[in-house]
Amino acid sequence: MGEFLWILRKMVHGQPNIRARLLRLLVISSLLSALVFAGLSFYGITFVRRDIADMGTQLSESGAEYTKQYINKTSKDTLAELAKAEAGYIDREMSLMQHDVQILSEALTWIQLHPENFLPGNVFDLYNGKVPPTAPCILYSPDVRKRGIETVQKEVELAANIKGTLVPMEKSYGNDSYSATYFGSKHGFLICSSVFPGDEYSPLSDDPAFDYDPRVRPWYLNAVEAKKAVFSLPYLTILNEQHSDVEVISCSVPYYDVEGIAGVASIDMATEKLRRYIHDTAIGEKGINFVMTNEGKIVFSPLQEGVLAETDKPQDLRKSEVPELSQAARQMARGERGMMPVEVYGEKYMLAFAPIPTMGWSLGVLVSQDDMTSSLQESQNYFMGQMDNFKKNLQSEYLFLLKMALLALFVMIVVMFFMSERLSDRFVKPIKQMADGVREIASGNLDKKLEIKTGDEIEHLAVCFNAMTDELKAYIDNLSRVTAEKEKAAAELSVAQNIQLGALPQNFLANRKEFQIYASMDAAKGVGGDFYDFYLTDENHLVITIADVSGKGIPAALFMMRAKTTLKNLVLMAKAPDDFAAVMMLANQELCRENEEMMFVTVFLAQLDLVTGELIYVNGGHNPPLVQENGKFRYLCHKKKHAMLGVNEDEVYESNRLVLQQGEMIFLYTDGVTEAMNEAKEMYSEERLQETLNMQVGKDVREILTAVRKDVGDYAGEAEQSDDITMLGLIYLG
Repeated sequence: MGEFLWILRKMVHGQPNIRARLLRLLVISSLLSALVFAGLSFYGITFVRRDIADMGTQLSESGAEYTKQYINKTSKDTLAELAKAEAGYIDREMSLMQHDVQILSEALTWIQLHPENFLPGNVFDLYNGKVPPTAPCILYSPDVRKRGIETVQKEVELAANIKGTLVPMEKSYGNDSYSATYFGSKHGFLICSSVFPGDEYSPLSDDPAFDYDPRVRPWYLNAVEAKKAVFSLPYLTILNEQHSDVEVISCSVPYYDVEGIAGVASIDMATEKLRRYIHDTAIGEKGINFVMTNEGKIVFSPLQEGVLAETDKPQDLRKSEVPELSQAARQMARGERGMMPVEVYGEKYMLAFAPIPTMGWSLGVLVSQDDMTSSLQESQNYFMGQMDNFKKNLQSEYLFLLKMALLALFVMIVVMFFMSERLSDRFVKPIKQMADGVREIASGNLDKKLEIKTGDEIEHLAVCFNAMTDELKAYIDNLSRVTAEKEKAAAELSVAQNIQLGALPQNFLANRKEFQIYASMDAAKGVGGDFYDFYLTDENHLVITIADVSGKGIPAALFMMRAKTTLKNLVLMAKAPDDFAAVMMLANQELCRENEEMMFVTVFLAQLDLVTGELIYVNGGHNPPLVQENGKFRYLCHKKKHAMLGVNEDEVYESNRLVLQQGEMIFLYTDGVTEAMNEAKEMYSEERLQETLNMQVGKDVREILTAVRKDVGDYAGEAEQSDDITMLGLIYLG
């Protein structure tokens, strides 16, 4: 205590040392802190509590309103995505069904066109006894029985070879409910494989249908008229007494022989699973899901009456007396997606709809606005209640912390007075020692080590200084090595880029008068996986290629070189110059071999006849090009899409043809153009590309590609290029 009083006298009367200065600083700081805390405490007691209450009220009201608006928006967005997802599920089921029936049609066509490759086969005759489930059996029309079944016997024996495809396909459909896979001949007989799970015999065994003629059935006539895959409306098929009134949907497609259409193949699938899915995915107690055709007819609905009910009468929802509902129906018939409020049956709903492209139908999802509003109100009430509790807890915690702070301040002042001398020694001496050591290190002696043993942060700081000197020495050594390695890698990448660019043709054959051609490639990572190619196979034929390899960087560039070389070699070595489908198939098989990294490439390959303007092309999973016709560009799309090269060694490709008129252009590109993103992560899009091209009337091919590249760059702005951008334009001059 005497030493403490001596220090105080030293502080007042003499020049204080470091310990005295530290003590004086602590005393003054403690007193000032006490005064500040006292003032803050007074202010807090009289004013802060009121401010907290006001702010809490405002925050709770604004927060509740914001939460309500956010949940409302999120609910609508979720509803739109839900409609899209449910429609996508239905479309997937229907597209699988369409794919299978097309496989059946193609197999039958092959059998009809190559009868010499097949031996006579046989199927069960319904008129001679029971038929096992899924076993193919035959029905003869009255016309065939009248003129004698021997008149179609050879065709039946030939068509019976389809059993290898028919039976496995039928088993895949008959696991859950009734299904039938069948085809009818233009000569009046039908071969069918059908099953009802659990039955001992085919459903057709109980009713051989002596008066059945497939050629007059709607599924047959509609497919023949359309000459492509068609879906029927749901209808009831009476099988037998045990399974009566089974509702099915049919998908039918013609098959061919040397004379043309030889018959129609079809698959029946029970709608029970589809109806259950549509019903079970309805939202809320009042929610309604329905499916509408492109002609405004309701085909699936849980309602028995009213404007949204299924009916056998003529029906067109587009002509509904409810304006909002008729407007939505027109958009749905056009295959659009959307969402709007409607009033149905005196109830306000939010309607979200999405297309089912395979069938040309549309799915509607109705959610009662009462259900949505009740959820929003519950959320708002919950938020307000939580904010009230928060205000009460905040005030009680504030008072408690204020008391603890004052108590801690008092204890701190007392402790500081009695610990000043020890703190002075503890801090001042190591700090001086560290300052001397740091000064020596700063002069360049990186081998200097600080020896400070205080057991606190100062010792830790000294250890850090010692570690810093070691790391600094190591960093200086490593910096030179890393810098050299980076310079070497940059040089190698530059060489790789130059090699890749050198592999792409830069001579755009400006001396040729029959055409103009120009191309460009901008890699996203120095080197990339896109490439283009063009070359003359003779004086009158020009081959053009554009491709996009999966991935980026060096691996994509290597696979790109392999794909480019393979395609060009196969084109030049082709025995039939016009058979580009065979070239693509051989290239696909070659790229599938030893492809352990599972890389693939999309390719558009075409040959232009410089005399006639005929363009033969094959699209291997690539973006559809744009073709200029009558001064406007359109996308060159086909219903059958081929897979990219390097994925499926058994993929079969087909070539297509079109004729370019004088002055018309074809524009090829990779997805780096249409999927270029701006700072808001929005894609450039195929629509904008088409609009940009349509504005380049009268320009040459180089100016057109330059304008497109500039528009893509302007759209992306400061956003980083995420993919290679490659374009090729060809104008036929005749």
